[in-house]
Amino acid sequence: MYKFLAWLLYIPLWLLSLLPLRVHYLLSDVISWLLRDVVKYRRDVIETNLAAAFPDLPGGKRSKIIRDYYAWLGDVVVEMVWSLTRSGEHISRRGFYSIDPESERVMNDAYRSAPSVMALLAHTGNWELASDVPFYMAHPAFGSADMTVTYQTLHNPLSEELFKLLRRARLKKAESLVASHKVLRFMLEHKAEQRIYFFVADQRPVGVSSQSATFMGLDTQWSDGGEAIARKLHLPVLYVYLDRLKRGEYVIKISQICSDASLLARGEVVAAYVARLQEDIMARKYNWLWSHRRWKGIINY
Repeated sequence: MYKFLAWLLYIPLWLLSLLPLRVHYLLSDVISWLLRDVVKYRRDVIETNLAAAFPDLPGGKRSKIIRDYYAWLGDVVVEMVWSLTRSGEHISRRGFYSIDPESERVMNDAYRSAPSVMALLAHTGNWELASDVPFYMAHPAFGSADMTVTYQTLHNPLSEELFKLLRRARLKKAESLVASHKVLRFMLEHKAEQRIYFFVADQRPVGVSSQSATFMGLDTQWSDGGEAIARKLHLPVLYVYLDRLKRGEYVIKISQICSDASLLARGEVVAAYVARLQEDIMARKYNWLWSHRRWKGIINY
């Protein structure tokens, strides 16, 4: 039943994706306005999070971050829809995403020198299109078939089915998209395969093992699933940041956290990831998912 309903929602989105990107950006302007000024989508959550993260920032500057945030969020939505009928090659030719030579070298070297690679990213840039990273590279050592993206399942079954349809439009193979609670078994079953595993690691942990690390001045809990798996399987860990230079122009920045996570103490990978993410957010403050109740439990939303 939910799969059928998801398809009913997916088909008009697929048809809408055929429109040129410039039309999608016009729709984004409308969506951003509706979310910001009419629906006021999670406006209280965003304001609370920004006040907690930037207590010394004047109200006017926080208001500017909020305006930029809604504009960015609208773009993320329409870009995801637009990409449903665009290949990775098309997106790359358009110059939508780029990756600097040093970041490409770091990722290629990690892939060539290890049985598999753990790549930790966050809800920055347009994370939904990050799975096309081989197409953005000049000389990739791996292809899209060598990548697996993990995700947290959604509580709403209809949203879960629609989400999987949207992701499957870009990740054609079943092994390219794995729920986070199944990923360890998947990795053990595919241990003989050389793969890059992408973990979106900035979500609030719910019902899973976690660690504490200060983030934006707040004591924050982090899922340590990615670190634990990397330590267990002796994997290198990369930090992947998706920066947004302007509308329709993103850049991927990659740095290595470690060459073998098993050589680090528990918590060191998480701490390094958090420190780098905070540094990047400070440089472009709107470029993170501020509408997420990230500090639930220590902040009264």
